[in-house]
Amino acid sequence: MSKIPAPTEEQPVAAMLERLYAPLVEKLNLAPEQSREFYQVILDNKMKGQAQMADVLRHEDLNRMTRTLADLQKEMDARLQALLGAANFARYQEYQAGAADRGLLELAKDRFAEHPLTGEQQQLLLTAMAAVCKAAATTAGGNEAGFSVADTREVMDQKLGRQEAIDRHILQQAASFLSPAQLKILSAMQARMMAARKDGYAKLRGMFGDQSRDSNIRQAT
Repeated sequence: MSKIPAPTEEQPVAAMLERLYAPLVEKLNLAPEQSREFYQVILDNKMKGQAQMADVLRHEDLNRMTRTLADLQKEMDARLQALLGAANFARYQEYQAGAADRGLLELAKDRFAEHPLTGEQQQLLLTAMAAVCKAAATTAGGNEAGFSVADTREVMDQKLGRQEAIDRHILQQAASFLSPAQLKILSAMQARMMAARKDGYAKLRGMFGDQSRDSNIRQAT
């Protein structure tokens, strides 16, 4: 009798990526083999990125990690362009701009279990998140709102303050289409995310110090 293969580390990540990118794959009308390759390219990049993060935590080699992550991004973009073509790659990039928000909602599904979001509410919330973030980037002069291990303490504090403002504005807009119970869940989720950001970057400051680093290569969290 054959044994059932043990689950691999990639399987839960692959399942998550398929849930996140399924709407895009359907929209792009990819052939089955193209769909499989698309998910594999995204998965390869995710797993390699996680390995690099683990490596820098072991060796504290920030410069090597930032260079490698930039190279991984270029490699993934080149593979996707070759697979999708120019038009579909542009659609992917547009979809990718909201990937973090979709991932956040996917991870938060359990928290909304007693007060689940409808499909319309999810789309309205994603739209609100995208609009608020875009407005914040414009107000900040086009600077990225994402966080980076390369940030100095001053830059990091500015970004944390900007993220707190973004969270408040999202809550204000969400009040028009979420129930009070759902709004409370969203607020608590934002608070947990902010606490995790502050804790994570306090640890990074302790590990790498607070010196100026190359800010052109960003690894968002």
